[in-house]
Amino acid sequence: MTGQRALGMYKVLLRVYPRSFRDEYGPDMVLLFAQQLRDEPAARIWVRGVVDLAITTPSLHLEHHMKRSSSSFAFFAVLSAAGVLLALTGGSTLGPLAVGLSIAAAAGVLAFLSWRRSQAVATARPATAQWWKLLIGGAGMLAAVNIVTTITGDVYEWLWWPLMLTILLAITSLVSGLVLGLAHLSGRRQAHGV
Repeated sequence: MTGQRALGMYKVLLRVYPRSFRDEYGPDMVLLFAQQLRDEPAARIWVRGVVDLAITTPSLHLEHHMKRSSSSFAFFAVLSAAGVLLALTGGSTLGPLAVGLSIAAAAGVLAFLSWRRSQAVATARPATAQWWKLLIGGAGMLAAVNIVTTITGDVYEWLWWPLMLTILLAITSLVSGLVLGLAHLSGRRQAHGV
């Protein structure tokens, strides 16, 4: 394989790296690869290059993902505001009010979670420390379903599926909160040597 062809293939392989990394280090990596091809056997350079690519690429993509700001926060925040607007403009009709508040609550939670996800990992607490939020969220959803069904009396056919999905999500949240709470309690006991 000629040197130019090997460099062309190496440039194609560099596309696996994140764009910001390629833009900063790509030309230097190609230059180093070309120099190594002149000084060492090609098979050794290719093996070393492919192994390096396989090892460093996943961590660089993870690092790149953790550094970038979350654009999903803005999307979910706007969606939450739209849900509130739908609830306000729905008037006294219970359907648009319930749907709007459900959209606002779900999108608000997703906006908060995407904002938290974009924060630095060092400042984040362990996932088990968040157990109480899941319990409160699950209980709140069950309370909301109870309020809606008490107000409406009968469950309308168009409202049945959203209510069932909300109940399923509430139960999942409660169970997840209990499991994480037990794991958190166990971790605290182990940390204190109890």
